[in-house]
Amino acid sequence: MSSGETRAFETFTALTVILLIIILAAFSINLAGFLASVEYQSPLVLEEYPFFIWTYRGLDVLTQVFLLFAATLGVVALLREDEGLGVEEEPVVESEGEG
Repeated sequence: MSSGETRAFETFTALTVILLIIILAAFSINLAGFLASVEYQSPLVLEEYPFFIWTYRGLDVLTQVFLLFAATLGVVALLREDEGLGVEEEPVVESEGEG
């Protein structure tokens, strides 16, 4: 990567971080006001409402299936063997005349 590309990348990264900080600051003001307006509600007691677990069981199972699928894809992606040209890393040999 040349120095010009490095400088452009650093500038882009700095602008992105600044933009994210501005967005975070703008939304944190709204979030603080929202959290101050929320009233406390007592937590759901499962002894009083035992049907809650069984009512949303399908959603729970679908979430678990999705997480297992995502974990399996992650492991497969980490353990796959690439085939084809240019897969193996080659050492860089620098000549003594340069740099």
